[in-house]
Formats: sequence, structure tokens, C-alpha cells
Amino acid sequence: MPIDDQGSEPPERGRGPARQQARPQLDKVEGVVERTVYHNVDSRWTVLRVHVEGELGLVTMVGRTPGVEDGGEVVARGRWTVHPTHGRQFQLEHIELARPTTTAQIVARLKTYPGIREVMAERIVRRFGADTLDILDTDADRLLEVSGLGQKTLDSITAYHETRQGPVAELENRLLELEVSPRLGLSLHRRYGDQAMAMLVHHPYRLAREVKGIGFQTADRIARALGVDLDSDERVDAGIVHALEKAKNDGHCALPPGSLLDQARSILSLPEARIEAGIDRLIDAGDLIPRLRPESGFHSGEKGSGGPKPAGGPDELYFLERFDEAETNLVAALLALASAPSEAWPVGELPDHLSEGQRRAVEAVARCGVTILTGGPGTGKSTVVANVLNVAKAALVPIMLAAPTGRAAKRLEQTTGEAARTVHRLLEVQGETGEFKHCANDPLPPGLVVIDESSMLDLELAEALITSLTADNRLLLVGDADQLPSVGPGNVLRDLIRAAETLGERGGELEVPVVRLDRIFRQQEGSTIVLNAHHVLSGRPLAPDGADRGKAGEFFVLRAPDAERTHAKIVEMAAERIPAAFGLDRITEVQVLCPMHKGRAGTEAFNRALQARYTGDRECLEAPGAGRGKGGDGRVFRLGDRVMQIRNDYDRGVFNGDIGVVLRMDQSAANGAGTMTVDFEGSLSTYERKDLGSLRLAYAISIHKSQGSEFPAVLIPMLTEHHVMLRRNLLYTAMTRARRLCVLVGDPRAIERAIRRADAAHRWTGLAERTIAMATLEWDGGGGAEADLGMGEALFGDAGEDAGELDSEDLPL
Repeated sequence: MPIDDQGSEPPERGRGPARQQARPQLDKVEGVVERTVYHNVDSRWTVLRVHVEGELGLVTMVGRTPGVEDGGEVVARGRWTVHPTHGRQFQLEHIELARPTTTAQIVARLKTYPGIREVMAERIVRRFGADTLDILDTDADRLLEVSGLGQKTLDSITAYHETRQGPVAELENRLLELEVSPRLGLSLHRRYGDQAMAMLVHHPYRLAREVKGIGFQTADRIARALGVDLDSDERVDAGIVHALEKAKNDGHCALPPGSLLDQARSILSLPEARIEAGIDRLIDAGDLIPRLRPESGFHSGEKGSGGPKPAGGPDELYFLERFDEAETNLVAALLALASAPSEAWPVGELPDHLSEGQRRAVEAVARCGVTILTGGPGTGKSTVVANVLNVAKAALVPIMLAAPTGRAAKRLEQTTGEAARTVHRLLEVQGETGEFKHCANDPLPPGLVVIDESSMLDLELAEALITSLTADNRLLLVGDADQLPSVGPGNVLRDLIRAAETLGERGGELEVPVVRLDRIFRQQEGSTIVLNAHHVLSGRPLAPDGADRGKAGEFFVLRAPDAERTHAKIVEMAAERIPAAFGLDRITEVQVLCPMHKGRAGTEAFNRALQARYTGDRECLEAPGAGRGKGGDGRVFRLGDRVMQIRNDYDRGVFNGDIGVVLRMDQSAANGAGTMTVDFEGSLSTYERKDLGSLRLAYAISIHKSQGSEFPAVLIPMLTEHHVMLRRNLLYTAMTRARRLCVLVGDPRAIERAIRRADAAHRWTGLAERTIAMATLEWDGGGGAEADLGMGEALFGDAGEDAGELDSEDLPL
């Protein structure tokens, strides 16, 4: 695989079963790196000039390697080849850095570590001398003795140091041979220690379930390169689990048998009988949990929303163990909270302007352990929350306010005047593990817990929240059930509302009040945004803007016949016309919300265009992998850019959906990678280049990502080419993100289609049925009522005998 001096990489080798023939003996060459001609941090393809003692002199070495520093001594193994243009080259199979012996060499080595510049490297070596690397090996915390070196830098140094050691280097080289990212070597070593290589070679499919960053596709590539049979049980089982993991990305907590078979067959390309056998194995192992569903077909989502259903026999859903357990734990904790004896708080005189529904909501929270409040924009949810807080304060009850995202928490704080946090911060997420400090074993302190924007709670976050509560807490869930559901799996708010209302209709001692607010209070102020949002929700035509009522227009529909002209109109309005007319900052206060990412009317195209208008002449940093293929995918960042975090980063305390602005950029980092500092509304986070993959440009974002946020001005492209996404709740969610101005741009037929299409995208969950079943077992004399409600298994397992000799697996959800 020759390479020219400019670093042109060879095409990837075809993937498939590894060749079994013996490999020739490798040559060994030792020398000093004179310079690195080329190094790709993603593929690790490298071209080195290495000075070798004796007649070899200056040698060109080419191959995939984690990288070495200029001036470092190396021991390389590989084969000599002859390039037709550049002559003799040494084709690398493995390369190791010789351990530095002089203080100058140690300084040179340390300068290649992230976060260490020359001054800091010299300071470290002055403190520890020739023992520096030994201390890094055995007692790295001692580096904190060096002035100016903090814990965050130490963590970065020690993580990088691990990658330079023998076992990790061997893993990286083996991964390179398998044509998989060598960056996974450190993750493997941390997970399995000395057994990492054995796990890689002998159990590749286990990696997909046990190692962060390795999914089924990567594990399958490794296994096939190792010659694993495509029909192996391990591959079949992993493919079935992957089908359920993929379903999670579409919001499902489970799948019915027919859908699971179809998805797994598509992934594995194997006969149905092999997949059915795999399902049986996973059930026997307890990794897959089958649950019967009531014949009524009652499930999460809109009535008549369709979705695949198994043919014949009782309905069933197959859950991964962790989702089955999450639903059970959530319901058990919710029922325990709702049924706990509690003293009613005195309500006193409520303001005269409150509607009957608002009064009922305040009184419900004062009386009940769990209350759910739902309603659209302008219906007075914030007014209810304010009055609930007044009642709680008068009763000397501590208050805890939270929301799923930072922006939603900030809005809650602004509307109540009380401190609010994200749910992650309320539960005190732990940086290293992502686990929460507050849980069933270390619950939240007593008091009222109010969660705003509860439609954004996915199953896993809702479970963590509700299981952290005790009988000394009360819970108020506030949200708009007509908005899009959470990005993550589940349809928690809607499921709990339907279950609570069903239980209320049946009567009984258990009470979980659901208060629906439908009177529009802000309409009297002439808000055509609010008015039209409710028109969309009820399937009515849009009303004209409010300009004819003596106030500035705030809702507009602009026609554009195709994607190209829609794109041009939105870019011009976002960059020039709206900021000028409304006095808004075009980078932070004007937001484009798109149904899709791709195409001329998708987020990627708008982000490229708006970045070029706003920051195109400023210094930039590229995320690893940016610019591949067509490029421009929102991973090239410039000073002043608006960016969004797309995954939770517990160490930084930055979470999926947080939006900020690039404040500083440093392209002179010691290892050449560069750093970038982002201001997330007053909270500063610095990213190294290798971490930029967790950010995207945010001049345009998807409607799903906008949940929980409000923006002064919103522009929404609406085209018939978005037909897959054109649903009533999508348009409703987008419109209700606008505070001062909402502009729909595109084809009126697309808007009409979205308004007509009332069916929400179906999600397979069991939460509603499970809540009803577990509440019925408890309150209608059906089962082991006095078992600890904090233990979901008691309700599904040990309660079986009292439920009429039913096996736990035969119980409905």
C-alpha cells in the first residue's frame, strides 16, 4: 500500500474473512523521527522521515499509527516495499516509541500531550526530573504538585499517557489491522484490562453491548475480519439486540414480534428460523423480556396511529431487559409516591383571575402526591406554577424546580423568579460515569419537585427522576402533551396522562389528577402565534397576522415554489431583514427550524449558508472527520459561530441540546490539535479538536432539537418534499418555539398537509398499560399489595401467587 510524500492514503482494503495463510516475518528498524510528513488523526495514516544509523540513513516509513513526536526514538516493525515513484519505503505494521532517557527528551515527549505546552512540560520535568514518566505510570496524581496544573489537565494527561503504553498500543495496532478506529483501544483496555485483546479476538460481539463507542456495525466488521461465521449464534443474538437498540433511536421502548423479526432479518440477512431461535435464546438468558398486552390495543400514541402489529394471538412486546426494568421501576416509584399518606397544604385565597382549571390544578398539588398539568401555549401553565409555589412557600415546603434542558430551566427560572436547574443537575449527575448521585438509595431531600417541559422526559431520565423521590416529596409534572415526544425512547408524559385518566374513570383510592388547560389567556393580547398554534392543533386554517389589529405582525406565511427559493428567502430574512426590522441579533436571536437535516431546505444547507454570511472570514477548527465526502456537515467551526451540543457531556456539565457561541479559538495548542471555548449562556466550556464531534452548527436546528426552547424569531421551511415529517404535532411544536415572530416559508400545500395529518408517529411503549396493571394489582385487591412498591420485581414476580396463580410472565403490562 504505497503512499506519496503528500500523504495520499491508499484505498481501504475490502472487508471480509481474514486470510488464513501464514504471514511473512517482519523486519525491524530502529531510528529517530526527523519529521512527520503527514498524519491523519482520524484514520491514523502517517508518513514519517526516520534517521537510521548506518547505511540506511533517512528512511520513509508509511502506515497507520497513533502518531509519534519529531525527535522521538522509535522501534518499527514492517516490510520493505518499493514505490514506483518514490522508491524504497518501510511499510509499517507496528511502531513503538522508545522511552526517553534525558530530561530534554522527556520535555519533548510531554509537549505532545494534550494540554501541555513547553513551559508546563519544563515545569513538570524540573519538579520530577528523570522520574517524570515513572511517576506518570504509577502515581500520576503527584503532577498536581506542579504549579498551574489542575485536575482537568491531569485527567487529560493520564488518559493520553495510557494510549502511549504497550497494551493500548498493541490494541490500537490490532484495530488498525482490522480497519477499525484505533481510538477504541483505550476504551477496550479500560473496560477489560489485560483481557482486552482476548475479548477483541474471541468475543467481538460482546463489545457492542459492553464498550461505549462500539456498536453492532463495528463489532460485525471486526468479527468478519476475524473470520467469524455469519450464521454464528453470537452474531444472531447481537443482531437482534441491535434491532431493538435501533428502535430506541426512533423512540420505541420495545417492538412487537413481527417488527423485531423484520428488523433483525434486514440487519443479519439470515432466515427467519435462525432469528426466532436467537429470540428464544435471549429470552432464556433474561436479556429479552416478552410482555403480553391487553386485547384493547391500548398503547402509547394517538388513537388510530397505526404501526405494525403482530398477526394472530395476543399482542406481545419484546423489551430489552433494561427498558422493561426501567418501566417497572418508574411505575412502582410513581404509585408509591401517589399512594403515600400526605397532609394537605392550606391553599387559602387564590387570585380571582384564575380559571376553574387553574384552581383545580393548584388544589390538586396541595392535596396529592403526584399531579400532571398539561396545556398549550398561552393557557396559563406558568400562572398555575407561580400559585403552586406560593402555596408551598406558605406551608414552609422546600421547592425544587427543574426542566430537561438548560434553556428550558432558564425559562422556568425567568417565569417563576426561583432558581431552576436541569434534571441532570437536580439529580447531581456524576461526570465520570454519567450516573446520578440522587437515586432510590440516596433520594432527593423532602419538598415539592416541579418539572417543566415534561414532554421532553424520556423513559430513562423519567425513571431516574421518579425513583429518586420518597413519600416526603410531591411531584408536579408540567408540559404540553400535544408537542413532539422526547428525543429519547418513550412517550412518558402522554402515557402517564392516559394511564392516570383511565384509572380516574375506573375510580378507586389511587388519585393522580390530570388537569388539562385549554383556555387561551394570551389571545386577548392579540398573539397570532398562540392563536395559530391552537388552530393547527384543532386542524383549522391559519389566521392572518396581527398587523390589522394595530400591532406589529408576528405570524407570516411566505410562498416559495421550490427548495432553492425557500432556501434563498430564509437566508436573506435570517441574515438581513428580520434583524433589521425587529432589532434582533442575527446570530443568537433568529433561529431556523427544519423538519429534516438533508436537502437545500435542511439544517446542513442552512448552516453552511449562514456561517458563510456571518463568520466565513474568521479562523476555524475542524472536527475529526469533517469535510469527508461533500463536507459542510456543520463540523467546521469559526470564531463567533452559534453551536449546539448533541450529546450529554457529564464532565463538562453540558447536555444534549444546549446552545452556545464560540468565544475563543486557539490553534497553537502544543500537540497541534487546537482548542475552542464555547459560551453556553454564561457557562464556559473548552473543547480540544478531538472533542468537537459532539458539537454542530446551530443557526439551523431540527424541530425535534428545539423542544424546550424559545427564540425571539423563528423561520420554518415547509415543503412537500418533507412529506415524511409533515405532521400536526411537528408544525405545532415548531410554531410554539417563537416568542415574537414566526415565519413559515415554502409551499402552502405542505402546511395544509401537516395540519390535516393528525396521526403522531407511533411509539411502542408499555408504560401506560403497565401503570394501569400495577395500580390495579395494588388497589383492586389483585396482588401482593404490601410488597415494597419501590421494588418493581415484587409487583411482577412475587405478587403472582396472590393474583390468582398467574405466572409473572403472563401478567399484562
